[in-house]
Amino acid sequence: MPQEKRPTLKDLIKKTGFSHGAISRAFNGQPGISTATRDLILKTAREMGYYPNPSARNFKRGYSGRIGVILPNLRNSNYSELYEQFDRLLTSSGSSSILALTHDDVEVEANTILHWSAGETDALILNPVRAKENIDLYRKVKSWGYPLLFLYGNIGGDFDGVGVDYDNSIAKALKYLQNVGHREVAYVGQIPPSPTPQGKYSVLLRQLQACGMSFDEKHSVLDVNAEVAGALALDRWRRLGSMPSVVVAYNDHTATSIFYEAKYRGLSIPGDFSLLGSDDVSEAKLIGLSTIRTDRMALATEVVRMLDVRMKTPEEPPQYSTMHCELVLRDSLGPAPKRK
Repeated sequence: MPQEKRPTLKDLIKKTGFSHGAISRAFNGQPGISTATRDLILKTAREMGYYPNPSARNFKRGYSGRIGVILPNLRNSNYSELYEQFDRLLTSSGSSSILALTHDDVEVEANTILHWSAGETDALILNPVRAKENIDLYRKVKSWGYPLLFLYGNIGGDFDGVGVDYDNSIAKALKYLQNVGHREVAYVGQIPPSPTPQGKYSVLLRQLQACGMSFDEKHSVLDVNAEVAGALALDRWRRLGSMPSVVVAYNDHTATSIFYEAKYRGLSIPGDFSLLGSDDVSEAKLIGLSTIRTDRMALATEVVRMLDVRMKTPEEPPQYSTMHCELVLRDSLGPAPKRK
């Protein structure tokens, strides 16, 4: 993909016809221009991909020494534990990191990317809110020669990324569950917006078919946020008048929501149903949650290595690396419950 020149202040002045001073007032929220003028300047700047460089000094040097990390939230402690590894590695290499949270908002994500890629940071590590929502912006930023690396999935062959291969670990978990009498598996958690199954959900469906087990659609709760997953799932099962035999949760954040809601309602795990998470966050060990572990230090090391390659050799083809994970058996998986 040929590199395009990033829009400059001169380009915005030419495009809008407004002066340097007017544009400065628009971005800084200062008086002296009308609301209509401010809105027009900001709208045009957004369409062009222009954002003021936050540091003239960094602009002159051509680098900031900072790597930006953009994550959806810190409610999921996997993100905070992963960011800690990024920060440790980048600091030891002589760089620094800066963290932004999108709060699961695609507009916040887009604005942060434009802001930071204007000179605040030298590269971005990004776990997108929704993979395809800001795809045009990703392509535009990449066309400027700005390094982007995506976490937890391949959003297209044009970008660098690091993903996780869950097939082997989920297959092992299903084999164990099958051996202790389970025949159906429900799923609770997020699913990527797509006409066909994607992500961990698609891996579960594929591995269920491979081992001859059934997907428990009746007790599954799809595309639900972790914070409310437990309450929504337990309410659904109460209305149905039946429980799943085993639940595979999207991640440990979702699984712990289910775990605590079940305990609050007087249910036993794995007595009433078994539960499997993913990520192996610190809390998983404390509550005895069976889960799928990805070595966060190894993942962070691979991300930093790939980003270093991209920054040194920007013309290299896109890189994609796949991390392996392992099944961690704890107390939350057990024999299929005997239903009356």
